[in-house]
Amino acid sequence: MGRTGLRAVRRGRSRPRRHHERGDRRRFRRLADRRAGHHSAAGRRSRSDRPRPPHQPRGIEEVAVELRPLRIGVAGLGAVAQSVHLPLVKRRWDLFDLVAVADLSATARANIGERFGVPAEHRHVTLRAMLDAEELDGVLLLTSGSHGEDAAECVRRGVAVFCEKPLAYSLAEIDRLREVEAQAGRPLLLLGYMKEYDAAVRRLADRLPEASTLRYVDVEVLHPSSTAQLAFANLREPVRDADPEALAAVLEAGRASLRTALGSAPADFGALYANVVLGSLIHDISLVRSLFGSIRDVQNATLWATQDDPGSIEISGTLAGDARVHVHWHYLADYPRYRETVTVHHTTGSLELEFTVPYLLNAPTELRIVSSDGVGESVEVVRDVTEAFETELVAFHRMVTEGVVPPTGSEQGARGRRHGTEDRPRARRVAGRRRRGRARRRVIGLA
Repeated sequence: MGRTGLRAVRRGRSRPRRHHERGDRRRFRRLADRRAGHHSAAGRRSRSDRPRPPHQPRGIEEVAVELRPLRIGVAGLGAVAQSVHLPLVKRRWDLFDLVAVADLSATARANIGERFGVPAEHRHVTLRAMLDAEELDGVLLLTSGSHGEDAAECVRRGVAVFCEKPLAYSLAEIDRLREVEAQAGRPLLLLGYMKEYDAAVRRLADRLPEASTLRYVDVEVLHPSSTAQLAFANLREPVRDADPEALAAVLEAGRASLRTALGSAPADFGALYANVVLGSLIHDISLVRSLFGSIRDVQNATLWATQDDPGSIEISGTLAGDARVHVHWHYLADYPRYRETVTVHHTTGSLELEFTVPYLLNAPTELRIVSSDGVGESVEVVRDVTEAFETELVAFHRMVTEGVVPPTGSEQGARGRRHGTEDRPRARRVAGRRRRGRARRRVIGLA
């Protein structure tokens, strides 16, 4: 038999099964010894003595601890919690274990507790009651109004916070929160600016040209009523059964925070500031800043059509270099659907993002890229169904378990709050109102 035939016979033969089993057992024993830090060879340095980065786990038990889901509580069980965050927490069972909820409404606590498997003894009236009673790794802070003091209370206790906007009404609240977080020595707050976690936004950022070629950024928001946006979600009708004293305390705390933030600003500006500027526009301000840097000078801000409360807002300003930015926000109660576009024009083409209803999970954001192919116009359209809300929850998990600083932390919240009010000494806020056929304009100075 020739050499080639001999090799063919050898390749065709199989080893006895018991031979493989003995080899597998030996490999498993060696792997277990290595993970436990033991080595059989004499004189070999033990695993615990070897230099390695401090973040690496020190054995099988620590690996198991790192892999367990975070024990979280959810404070605030309203529409956003029911349509977005709670379903995603349930979807990401591998990352989160929902162990407690808190809400002023007894009906909401009962309904959500039953739906998501939270026992009655772990349903609480207030955030502080939940913090006192539970051992939590993190809290999803989804209540309405300013979150500054509640977020700071969580951080003082070493509990990480996923905080929906607005982070706070005043810079004083944010400064206190940042100080408490700095004392903790690790990141403990992620602010829920979900657009910055959108896959299409990240792709646009990768395709941005040199800053010197940027000419104009236009943001347009067509905002129907919240009822219209959430019609698909089949949410329960809210029941007004909150404890009157607890509700009154929450409302008064919100009013006090607004007075601190706005100082001598006209009284009717409070709702506009809290509900529109920090409740919606802040997403666009933060998105512009993350892509192009801070708005350097807010040159004009105009409010009109207030008969359709809150009406329309137009803001214009400058970016780095010679670029300008224009933001249009329109409340159109009966508009067919929510629509938001961010258009970037530069000297060699354009990029455009189109966002759809933010509460509709995995609805793709569309990115259109217009460029030259050397002969004519080339248009590339990209749609990605990766859910931005889910991506930011993954970032929250990484912040807690790995200490990864999120792109939307307390520092970004402070910058957004500054742009939502004074921005720079030169910035001015001009509100225009139609009254008897004339435009009445006034400069609003914010503290």
